Amino acid sequence: MILVTGGAGYIGRHVCRALGRDEVVALDDLRNSSRAALGTIPLIRAELATADVDWDRFEAVVHCAAFIDVAQSMREPAMYWRNNLAAPAAFFEKARGKDVVFSSTAAVYGEPESIPISEDNAKNPTNPYGRSKLAAEQMLRDYGVRLTVLRYFNAAGDDEDHRVETHLIPNVVRAAILGEPLRVFGDGSAVRDFVHVDDLARAHVLALGKPGTYNLGSGRGWTVLEVIERARRVTGKKIDVVFAPPRPGDPRVLVADNTNARRELGWEPTRSLDEMIDSTYRWRLAHPNGYGEAEPVEETVSGFMSGC
Repeated sequence: MILVTGGAGYIGRHVCRALGRDEVVALDDLRNSSRAALGTIPLIRAELATADVDWDRFEAVVHCAAFIDVAQSMREPAMYWRNNLAAPAAFFEKARGKDVVFSSTAAVYGEPESIPISEDNAKNPTNPYGRSKLAAEQMLRDYGVRLTVLRYFNAAGDDEDHRVETHLIPNVVRAAILGEPLRVFGDGSAVRDFVHVDDLARAHVLALGKPGTYNLGSGRGWTVLEVIERARRVTGKKIDVVFAPPRPGDPRVLVADNTNARRELGWEPTRSLDEMIDSTYRWRLAHPNGYGEAEPVEETVSGFMSGC
């Protein structure tokens, strides 16, 4: 059985679906996600820092639980160090020898020295989010788990539904649907590499039991303004833009060298930027309120907590 922490979150639930209901248990506190997003996938509702799971029941852990908002990390760094480092430090204390796939981030690189970014590029994160994730990578190595690090670039597509949405593509889609102007931080020239969430989830399945560090991105960069123009074409909607000051801590360019993942994992991205925008647009049209509030359910799966 495989445990997915943060399993009700955007990437976590796609990982659970890719692994299959009979192979996975999700662990999530539902602070920033909904029980409804998991469907029939079993859930342990618990705080990561205090969850006392029965480690003998799990052969591997995919660790997706984290705070991910760069701007928020600049405003509230202590919260990011507590949630992204202190909580997993407590949770993984008894996990020595387990296979762990760790959801890391391109933010560990900071302003890259070269483009595209390979795994051995210098790590100079420019925000507490990136610094906390880089520290968690090292912490897990020290804990003696069999560690696979997946450094995500920008996940996109399908049912992206955060309580507070900071990501570009769902905000572009929202502007297209509601006819409201889109706020762009800076001049729109920042470059990002987008990868479909289902491609990302598939990489986790391939990465189980294969220790190493892998960048997960398309290898293609798009400026913010290019993404907006693509969204206009895909949706057929007018999207107005208002510019705001750049956000502190945001690197200018992040584009992956995904050679290592292609070679070692047999992984490659299959979905285009247009498909990411279109699937986000169609999902939001069908679910204007997202997943909404979950119905009260029994959250803890018997037999997977220590003492159960």
